[in-house]
Amino acid sequence: MIEPTETECKETLDAFASAMIEIRKEIEENPSVVKEAPHNLSIGRLDEVKAVRELYPHLPWDCTS
Repeated sequence: MIEPTETECKETLDAFASAMIEIRKEIEENPSVVKEAPHNLSIGRLDEVKAVRELYPHLPWDCTS
């Protein structure tokens, strides 16, 4: 659910609504397109688990070290 600010113009809200409708159509036609998003990042999907493990290699609850 969203709550736009009072400063958003009708055109912006209409564009947002159109984008949401298109996303809904994509979900119905090909769910994997949305599940595998985003598609326009240069590195693809981020591996958040790997990032945390590299940032904190010796966490106290980590049994692999």
